[in-house]
Amino acid sequence: MFDTTKYFPHSVDSEHPSLSEPNEFSSQDNLVTYDMVHKLQGRSPDQIVEMASEADLHTGHDVTPSPQLMIIFEEGDINSALHFLIESAQNPFSSNAVAMVLVEEKIRGEIVDRILPKLHPLSKFVAEHPSYLTALEKCETSNLNIIRARISEVAPPLASPTFVCECTHDVLGSYPTGVITFHTFRNNQEAIAICRGESMAFASVSIWNETLTGCYDLVVAMSSSYFFFNCANVDLLPVLNQLKAQKNYVVIEKGYHFETLRIYDNFKSIVFPIGGLILPRIEHRREEQAAISFLEA
Repeated sequence: MFDTTKYFPHSVDSEHPSLSEPNEFSSQDNLVTYDMVHKLQGRSPDQIVEMASEADLHTGHDVTPSPQLMIIFEEGDINSALHFLIESAQNPFSSNAVAMVLVEEKIRGEIVDRILPKLHPLSKFVAEHPSYLTALEKCETSNLNIIRARISEVAPPLASPTFVCECTHDVLGSYPTGVITFHTFRNNQEAIAICRGESMAFASVSIWNETLTGCYDLVVAMSSSYFFFNCANVDLLPVLNQLKAQKNYVVIEKGYHFETLRIYDNFKSIVFPIGGLILPRIEHRREEQAAISFLEA
């Protein structure tokens, strides 16, 4: 089992972080651990809220899939984003799986080149799933552009994880289809337009942009209720009561900033890791300031 070597978000790679050069951090830093990125056990946001109304808080093995939207910017932590994306591609019927990914045009080629070597044969359950087979048939008959493993890596009859370019899910069948739709955008306006063109409602959105530039604009424009910046599938228990009561609230817990707020007629939650890339080290600041909401009036 991997240890919990500490590192900042941008250092996540396909290799275990213990193989990299050790770094010394001040105990005052808010660090992001290996487990925070690679071993998250959080339930889907909708499950968290639904569980609160039940007499017992036990979950069963049968989980209703909760489609997730992923948006990757050039300034985002591509390594960590790809970790979650590839995991979804290999297990497309699992809860919280990414159903649609938007990639900034400047890094499209890089993303595709890095995805291809990581695609491995699908499990028998996925490869023989009727919805997956139906989606593949529709891809072929509709002559859609597909991203999947090279034959030299995953040769027939083995099946490869599949991405379908510039396509909406209604073309492929009823969700979950077992494939991920792949779109390219140049700016926030194009990303929003693509999302609005998709009829499927996303339970959560993970946005990968370490500058946080424009992230809140996407929160306002999209209908989803749960947003994760530079992370994914984080357990929302720290703000469960506020989500139920729909109260504006901000708290920092276990290295994450949790925020719940009403935007027009919609109530939303926002989560992002607090680390060296977002919060400067204490010694680099002239004076310590209290944390505030990005949308504080």
